[in-house]
Amino acid sequence: MRNPRSIDSICAAAGSDMPSVTRPLTAPIYQNSVFEIESLEQVDDIYEGRQDGFIYSRDANPNVSILERVVADLEDAGDAVAFASGMGAVGVTLLALVESGDTVLAADALYGGTNLLLRQHLTKLGVKVEFVDATDLNAIEDALQGQPKVMLIESITNPLLSLPDVKATAELAHKRGTALVVDNTLATPVLLRPLELGADIVIHSATKSLGGHSDVTGGVIAARADITMQIRQSNRVWGSTPDPFAAWLIARGIRTLSLRVERACDNAIRAAAFLSDHPKVSAVHYPGLPGHPQHELAKSTMPGGFGGMVSYDLQGGGDAASEFVRALDMIKFAPSLGEARTTMSHPAKTSHRSLSEDERAKSGITDGLIRMSCGLESAEDITADLEQALERV
Repeated sequence: MRNPRSIDSICAAAGSDMPSVTRPLTAPIYQNSVFEIESLEQVDDIYEGRQDGFIYSRDANPNVSILERVVADLEDAGDAVAFASGMGAVGVTLLALVESGDTVLAADALYGGTNLLLRQHLTKLGVKVEFVDATDLNAIEDALQGQPKVMLIESITNPLLSLPDVKATAELAHKRGTALVVDNTLATPVLLRPLELGADIVIHSATKSLGGHSDVTGGVIAARADITMQIRQSNRVWGSTPDPFAAWLIARGIRTLSLRVERACDNAIRAAAFLSDHPKVSAVHYPGLPGHPQHELAKSTMPGGFGGMVSYDLQGGGDAASEFVRALDMIKFAPSLGEARTTMSHPAKTSHRSLSEDERAKSGITDGLIRMSCGLESAEDITADLEQALERV
């Protein structure tokens, strides 16, 4: 059943304690590896779901369960499973869904770590991996003819910020019996909820906007309860459950998620407009700009904003990018995104460095490409720092 509360209200209550007669507003950190059990019968009751309880923190922990509960509410899902990292969430989810001989159909524009997992590691297990332009529905329909077990896309791609049509893609995938997995890290559930559009599983790197403060690493998936049960069992085996403090930090971060996303969106669209008019910027990639190829789709699927990420190509390529990075003052170079401060990254050197030069070029990732994650500063300060840095390039 859909949670009747708004995203803002769900975020504000994130991290509430487990039920008791008196409840703290913020849960304590249950820094336990094991829990006391009264009897052998109770072991059976807990493992078989007849009684709520915890046994071993690799399997479950109160702080982890609190985090999972709030993310399930945010994504309007039956359940959620937390992981020690975003890549842990992607990897364990795929391992739970496919086996040797199955095919994974993936978007050709994905985070570099995900791309590396698919190309160099999943294939070692006998899983076939095929890639497709996720913004081309005709190409998707053709690629689905082979009935892949899973299709993996990003709701907003990293780093060029293109948008697939999640609803139409889900309809095409389900006609072929293919499960659709959507990485929703950049959009966040504040802007887009893929499960409502027909996706089967949604993934977040909680290191990014959910945590929001660059002080924790984690991941989470949300889906129907029967799907999460299968993934949770794999997570226990692979040992990717987050520690209690990490789960506590992410839940704490979610309390301000909707406010942070709103401010980041406002700053991003103003920064994108500024960069679009600058002579030293050759291209700006931002769904909120009218010239973006999926601008109309973004308006219809993300009415609350277009995201806090802006990517842009500098005239002068890699040399210009190097000068630009050194010239920035307030905006810091940091190879992540979604935190309270505005940061920038260089995809060719960081997130997508595992791709060959030809692969990066084919994906549109140039040596002059900068990916900027807008934070909570004033828009005037962000654009001023961009302006003075560009003047020195």
